[in-house]
Amino acid sequence: MKSLLLLLFVGVLCQNEVDAVEKLLADLKGASAVELTALNTDYTVSKNLKENIIFNLGKAIQEQNFLCASRDKSVSDRESDIDKTNKFIAYLQRRLVDNAKRIETLDNNRCTHSSNYIERVKNDNMTLRLIIFLRNSLQNLDNNQLNRYGAYVEKFLTMYKSAKMSELVELAHEFADTMFIDWTQVTPSSQGNINTVKGQLIEMLDDMERYIREQIKNSQNLEITTGVTLADFKGAIDIENEQINYDLSSEEKNIIKLQEQLVQARLAAVNCRERGVALQQQQQRAIEDLKLEETQYNKNKARLQEELNLFTDVYRIYSTQVGTSEDKFKQRVDDYVKDKQVESYERSEYSLSDAVRKQVQHE
Repeated sequence: MKSLLLLLFVGVLCQNEVDAVEKLLADLKGASAVELTALNTDYTVSKNLKENIIFNLGKAIQEQNFLCASRDKSVSDRESDIDKTNKFIAYLQRRLVDNAKRIETLDNNRCTHSSNYIERVKNDNMTLRLIIFLRNSLQNLDNNQLNRYGAYVEKFLTMYKSAKMSELVELAHEFADTMFIDWTQVTPSSQGNINTVKGQLIEMLDDMERYIREQIKNSQNLEITTGVTLADFKGAIDIENEQINYDLSSEEKNIIKLQEQLVQARLAAVNCRERGVALQQQQQRAIEDLKLEETQYNKNKARLQEELNLFTDVYRIYSTQVGTSEDKFKQRVDDYVKDKQVESYERSEYSLSDAVRKQVQHE
């Protein structure tokens, strides 16, 4: 630029157009100033625009991060729902197994209870027949026969008074067996009032019969009550199983829906993160583009500022050193054009090229 300017300047002077130099310098200076102003304006507009783009991208990234956090939470919620549903399904399945075992236990207990009831009623009926047999036998025995097993009579009376009915039943069996033994081997143990003893024994046997019949009745009622209770309990388990199977079917369908929702939620989360990465890359490119433009702007600004400074300096040099000696300067130009005294001209203190060269070198 400096060499071009000097050549231009010398060319203008050589054409003896010194009057146009000041205007030319002013025009060049003005053009550089306008170009520098335009550069600053364009850069400011472009910078503001790109900074707004970067800012808006930052907001978009922030919003995208919030959206991705929501997507991630949706994934976490679906995973939690699936985990809870699987645990509930496992609980329902265990409950069905437990109920099956409970029903099996109830059925076994029912069978055991029924077997015990049948055996107990069978024994009670046998005892009733034995009591009836003993009572009839007592009524038909004479005094000598009754007196022969007086020891059993005393045991019966003692147990009867102490209300040990279960022992009386056992003794009744033993007593019945004794009635079939050889009576001559039994030693009489009592010589009391035979009729009174016989009456007491018959009364005792009557009480035993009532007791046994009451026991049979109670056993029957207990069997019925137990059967009804077990049936109700089993029915309640069956109803519970029906509800469990319904819930199990519903939850198995629900788990399929939740798994499908999880797949969609994960896909949405992945897409969201990819969108976030794309926005970050876009913002980074915008930042780099702004930096590149700023670098180029600084280079252009420095160049234009250098030109403006150069034109300003030349204009100042011309105004202060050349313009005040216009006549002599013109004569020197004429001499230069006519190739007269060139060396003297170049050494002149009023030489424009020398003045410009010195001033530029000084600057």
